[in-house]
Amino acid sequence: MDDVLIDQVSRLLAHEATDARLRAARAGGRADGWDAITAAGLPLALASEAAGGLALDAATVLAIARAHGKAGAPWPLAAAMIDAAPECPAELCSPALATAEIAGLAETVLALTLEWTQTRQQFGKPLSKNQAVQHSLAQMAAETAAAGAAVGLAGLGLAGENWAMVAAGKARASEAAGVVAALAHQLHGAIGVTAEHRLHLFTRALWAKRDVAGSEHDWHTRLGADVLARGSLWRLATDEPLLGLAEPATAGDRFRFPVVAETAARADLRCDVRDFLAEELAALPPDVRAHSWNGHSPDFSRKLGERGWLAMTWPKAVGGHEKSALDRLVVIEELLAAGAPVAAHWIADRQTGPLLLKFGTPAQQAAYLPAIARGELFACIGMSEPGAGSDLAALTTRARPVEGGWRVNGTKLWTTYAHKAHAMLLLCRTGEGQRHEGLSQLLVPMDSPGLNLRPIIDLMGEHHFNEVHFDDVFVPADALVGAEGNGWAQVMSELAYERSGPERFLSTLVLAEELVAALPEDAAAAHAPLGRLAAHLMVLRLMARGMAALLEAGEDPALEAAMVKDLGATFEQAIPEIARSLLPLIPDPPGSLLATLHATVQIAPMVSLRGGTREILRGIIARGLGVR
Repeated sequence: MDDVLIDQVSRLLAHEATDARLRAARAGGRADGWDAITAAGLPLALASEAAGGLALDAATVLAIARAHGKAGAPWPLAAAMIDAAPECPAELCSPALATAEIAGLAETVLALTLEWTQTRQQFGKPLSKNQAVQHSLAQMAAETAAAGAAVGLAGLGLAGENWAMVAAGKARASEAAGVVAALAHQLHGAIGVTAEHRLHLFTRALWAKRDVAGSEHDWHTRLGADVLARGSLWRLATDEPLLGLAEPATAGDRFRFPVVAETAARADLRCDVRDFLAEELAALPPDVRAHSWNGHSPDFSRKLGERGWLAMTWPKAVGGHEKSALDRLVVIEELLAAGAPVAAHWIADRQTGPLLLKFGTPAQQAAYLPAIARGELFACIGMSEPGAGSDLAALTTRARPVEGGWRVNGTKLWTTYAHKAHAMLLLCRTGEGQRHEGLSQLLVPMDSPGLNLRPIIDLMGEHHFNEVHFDDVFVPADALVGAEGNGWAQVMSELAYERSGPERFLSTLVLAEELVAALPEDAAAAHAPLGRLAAHLMVLRLMARGMAALLEAGEDPALEAAMVKDLGATFEQAIPEIARSLLPLIPDPPGSLLATLHATVQIAPMVSLRGGTREILRGIIARGLGVR
């Protein structure tokens, strides 16, 4: 993508798209300024050089269309681009360009709404200081980010001539357009539904663009038919062109979701993982696999370690394999999509190990990391307490200094698989100060004298959670991770790993796959709901891949991770409800499907709680927007 060109084009479009011209366009007239657009050669962006065009790459063309949307989309730019480039298939180019214009329009609608809620006073304070308003703004932001990622998906589909990726991008962007416009008008109040405010100049375009080149309903139906024809939602979502992009291309919106294409090497890795899982999981029924990352199998974890699929990104000196975060993402995706029993190693591989790599001492790294990499050392998280769940900074567990180390007293709650873990990464108070101050992290062996567990049985009758009591537990001085008093900053960095992975949208996919396998291929009524799932899944995958690229670059995608987790939880919770609604289409539902549905219905409430509740995540997003 030519960033300099895009910046120049954005300035030109913003300059020419005056309010008067936008109002003329909305009134059905021809907006002035088209001469400046044609003089800049923008209608020739898609056309080949042989035809006198600019022959720009797909990402740059869509960035131009997105800038046009951001300015209000008053001119027939997309149609002119397609007319000038007959070699470009209109059935791909038209929906891709419309997707980009929707994303740009959504960005401006969000910006207008942020400005309004931060300046409009109600009850003696800006509207944006109301928590309910903040949560609506967070939802708008997440949908705007999804529309932006949909442009990336459509761009990859356009470059690789993959109709399903273009279709999913257009469908997801059109759906986001409706949500963003509705919330914008709700937050603007009465002024937003008058011609006196600028909002309608953009929301009317959003509404119209939803149906250009096919509405979300049209594309959902086509995608759903393809899902049934393939017999798999996951196979459609992962059927991608191998474009061989060595570096991610940044989408250029206000939220950081780099666009990363699949490569031949990662496609080969995906096939290897699938072959391995087909053999290893053959005896596990789907209702057991539905538990996915609650399924605990030390043997399975050790087999992953033997294959080099744990500690993939870590240095070889500590047992790692020095692969990329994108390689690791492929393995994690396939494990979760198949419902593999990953709980034994999950926390240690996902966050304890990376935290020790970042903050641990050489001795701690040598003691823990090689064993984690082999799938032999399991960890648990010591964060939440009876009085400190979402409000983690309210924790009271304290470690007081004694000769040679610390004495820990307090209680941790909801500690997953503490009864099978070898060590806990404990967040506790070691000093004085308010809330976030005086917190530190300690590595605590789970067989320490004075440490006692009480099992907590979940609504399925299973034992995953625990209450962990510390009664004057001695922890040696060398168990301190990082700097004393730096615990809060370290935990926030740890949570970015916890919230950024595909486990935040693949936890209930086993049910979706069982449903698709059981539905008759001619079940037309299932097409639209399955196609909607496909569109959401494909965009979420691209967003997760973008976060992996950010982590690879050493960045902290906390805001983006909160968005993906919020959107992902909604997606996961929709799957059992869609399955329930489509059951009547199956003449004789197999017992395995019914058992998987039963299990997933009970799992679904957890997905919007673990790793941060929906309300906490929207608070994080609001803070990232500058309104909290």
